[in-house]
Amino acid sequence: MKHQALSRRAVRVHPAAVAVVIALALLTSLAVANRPVSATNATTVTAKTSTVTTTTTVARPRILAYYYLWWSRAHWTSLLGSHYPYTQSPLPLPARLDANGCNPVSNYVGNTLTDVPAVLGGQDDPGYIAADVAEAAAAGLTGFIVNWNGSGTAGQTVTSNQYNRRLQALFDAVHAINKRGIPFTLWISYKASASILTASHIANDLAYLKARYGTDTALDRSQSKRATLIWQGSRKYPVSTLQAISKTYRSTFRILGDESSWSTTRAPYLDGDAYYWSSQDPYKNPQSFTQLETLAKAVRASGVNPDGSRKAWIAPLAPGYDKQLAGGTNCVPRKGGQTMRALFNGNAKSAPDAYGLISWNEIAEGTYIDPMQRYGKTDLNMAHNLMIGS
Repeated sequence: MKHQALSRRAVRVHPAAVAVVIALALLTSLAVANRPVSATNATTVTAKTSTVTTTTTVARPRILAYYYLWWSRAHWTSLLGSHYPYTQSPLPLPARLDANGCNPVSNYVGNTLTDVPAVLGGQDDPGYIAADVAEAAAAGLTGFIVNWNGSGTAGQTVTSNQYNRRLQALFDAVHAINKRGIPFTLWISYKASASILTASHIANDLAYLKARYGTDTALDRSQSKRATLIWQGSRKYPVSTLQAISKTYRSTFRILGDESSWSTTRAPYLDGDAYYWSSQDPYKNPQSFTQLETLAKAVRASGVNPDGSRKAWIAPLAPGYDKQLAGGTNCVPRKGGQTMRALFNGNAKSAPDAYGLISWNEIAEGTYIDPMQRYGKTDLNMAHNLMIGS
């Protein structure tokens, strides 16, 4: 899901019960970092002298990671190929990288990945999605931006397709975490970029989403009373489609675009922008920070939304990028977490309302922070450090 510049595990190697216990222990100390910033939960720094006490409120950034629902066991095998040694334990790395972490060379014919977990699993395995939620929440992430679309049919149900089933499992996992007092929330990333969908397909999917989850407590409403939905690939659709969907569903969803440039003719039908730039390179393209700052200013200068709220701006954030084995041409090295820090600091100039972290599990494009064998928790720990300001 790379956008051009502006121009598992089988539920972990360790037992699932142990993973949850460890996660919950960590979450107790990290819960504050994951709460939406407000007057009641922001970090407070107090400086005292002999006669004066002053209090300064420091806002913690909101970081939500894109979460993809396509990781079945079959998807793993389609990317690793038939020559990969699936019976080895632990599983071997499927490719080798150069000293800079780029230019991968596959170790197996037909493979397009550079990393694997110790044991393969799929999101239909019991506890798999719940383990992802527990690990992300333990690191202090605000939540997931779950990439989903439905069957496109009227009257669809949870069992209509694999994405609907896995979406329900994700909501169930968030409910379970929240019942323990652990803050973690969801945005929707509507999957409409790779294939252009008809207006009726989109409308039927959003009707299902509204009916089943419209008032669900797992959906984040810290910035709006409406649940947040990012329309991936919105820039590929005509104004007429934006207008039709906005008219029907904008009262339920805060609809953010995925627009690489901002048009005043499209702005009335979107509540803001969350441009998905997975390959942003802070080293070869430092001007990208100014480009995003300019885009953010255009978004916010285009008027208010029908409910009186200002247009939202969600900045991209990534640990690196590498799709070379899958046909890509460029690579952004991770540099031990420093690439994510450089992008965070540079994109902060655009004063984002939140960061869309690309991604939890887009493994084929090399943007994942889900801990696996090659990088471990390096980038997940970096995301946590950025949230707490260290």
